[in-house]
Amino acid sequence: MALAMLTFAAVISPAAAARREGGSVTVNFTNSSDRALTLASFTTTRGCLIGSQPSAIAAGASASWSSGPCLGSDGSAGNASFRVAGEETGTVQVSWNSPTTGPNTYTQTAPGGYVIGRTGGEGSNPTVQFTFDCNSTTCDGIPDDWKRNGVTIDPGDGSGPQFIDLPAMGATVNKPDIFVQLDWMADATHNHALDPQAIRQVVEAFKNSPYSKHSPTTGINLHIDAGSDSILNFDTNATWGTLSKARQLPEQANLGTLDDNGDYQWDAFNTIKTEKGGFVSAGRAPIFHYAISADHLWPDSTTLGIAALPGSDFILSLGALSADIPLIPAQAVDFMHELGHNLSLRHGGDADLPNNKPQYFSVMNYSYSIRGLTAGTTTGIADYSREARGLNEVFLNEGTYPFSSKNYDVVHYCQNDPKGPFITTPRSKGWVDWNCNGTQQQGFVTADVNGDGQKTRLTGHDDWAALLLRAGTIGRVGAPNLPDAPTPNNEPTMEQEEGVLPLDTTPPVTTAATDPAGRKDHFFTTDVTVTLTATDDISGVDRTEYNLDGAGWTAYTGPITLTTDGRHELLYRSIDFAQNQEADNSLTLRIDCDHDHDGHGHDDGHGHGHPSGQTS
Repeated sequence: MALAMLTFAAVISPAAAARREGGSVTVNFTNSSDRALTLASFTTTRGCLIGSQPSAIAAGASASWSSGPCLGSDGSAGNASFRVAGEETGTVQVSWNSPTTGPNTYTQTAPGGYVIGRTGGEGSNPTVQFTFDCNSTTCDGIPDDWKRNGVTIDPGDGSGPQFIDLPAMGATVNKPDIFVQLDWMADATHNHALDPQAIRQVVEAFKNSPYSKHSPTTGINLHIDAGSDSILNFDTNATWGTLSKARQLPEQANLGTLDDNGDYQWDAFNTIKTEKGGFVSAGRAPIFHYAISADHLWPDSTTLGIAALPGSDFILSLGALSADIPLIPAQAVDFMHELGHNLSLRHGGDADLPNNKPQYFSVMNYSYSIRGLTAGTTTGIADYSREARGLNEVFLNEGTYPFSSKNYDVVHYCQNDPKGPFITTPRSKGWVDWNCNGTQQQGFVTADVNGDGQKTRLTGHDDWAALLLRAGTIGRVGAPNLPDAPTPNNEPTMEQEEGVLPLDTTPPVTTAATDPAGRKDHFFTTDVTVTLTATDDISGVDRTEYNLDGAGWTAYTGPITLTTDGRHELLYRSIDFAQNQEADNSLTLRIDCDHDHDGHGHDDGHGHGHPSGQTS
């Protein structure tokens, strides 16, 4: 005991040993990052909490708390830990210690991709300021110094240090950057490389996006290395050349398997990703997302891709794409869909269900995830949602078209459509037949417009505003190669996508047949029955109407019989489920049952003379 007392006295200098008043601490915490923080743990190891601790700190917000000596305690100390939204691993941690004897001490740590700083904290009743932020100006996970000067990274697999020349690749400090290395499978009969026009479409979608977090301008610079001949800069058409590390891979019929739970296992993908000379060897893992364009995923799969959510890895499996779907838009839309999962987006925006929401104009939505979005005559558009607009299936106004700042056409479930069940109603129509009864109803209607068997409120989601650019291994030197856990297999299948019909801008075609059959320039000398038949190539015939002798339009339900002598004018038309209306057709019928105008009438065995008549 004497030795212990002697050692303790030797450590504390006379000045530090002086007892002081105070020991209370006020902690100010500012979250300058793009992520919300939620409290994981909070402990006062000495003293007492004054007031309460924050349960969450939103992005761009601040919080504060205080602790002080309890009765008989020597100052105050504690620690707090916060989880970062969208991050699978790592927490933000701060600690404080203000004893009544000795110096104040503090610690702070942040997970990869972020930084945390501290100021203040001196004195007997200190106030300390912690500031948590991204490790780059634009919160894209790529440090500003790397963008300005490039970076040398040792991948740790024996390949040696690798220099990544980010300035030459187009990185910019004041605008967010996303880099993707896209390898592709090919052999003598297959080639899964993406068309340059598909890559251009996605790059321009990000460039022209409304994304503006932590950036003085809108848009994101997306850089896709798809081989040395692929375009690095679409403004100048400069290619990646020697900067490229993307590779052609040997063709495989399938890339991966499902586990017993039906989830996708990444083993085959990770084998390619980590093989010597591959993606990991290039040292790119802290900067680039890694993607493979392959044939199919597992045997008999009709899923068109899968991605880590959130993360930095994804697969395109467009070998399952139907031949009737345009290839280039499908490539662009599928790429953007899977990359969207990496950036935290789900099929309903912030959740997977409900899906197929008509007013959620995003390639993440099953309804728009293969054919893309349409706007008038422009089809196959790749975009994320730009607005969070809700839609209440119990109170639907057919006269109000769902809002979209880009004037996108709406896809909705139509249970009366024999060919659908999802049809596209062009915005130019100005209204939507939500309940598919063929007419625009006044007031509110109730209908299941997303095909999930329920009638609920469908929430919207602003995808661009919700993107989390730092994900997976981005910004994390030495991070493990993700993903290492199975991913739920809930991606859209080709069978599901075939139920979403393409844009229909062509009206139905209706034909009229008379019984007896009319002969040109002749009158009918008997009663006449007219049968109308309509066809439509895409959305299907909603209804057929006729107007006989100016009496007004009437729904056609069966053959029309004319028994009165004289000249009759029959107008007829059809409307499809996409609300395309056919131009009015006309048929002129002249009936005179008391005369034989061609002089050859005779009994046909059915109580009528042979027909004569005129149709036009």
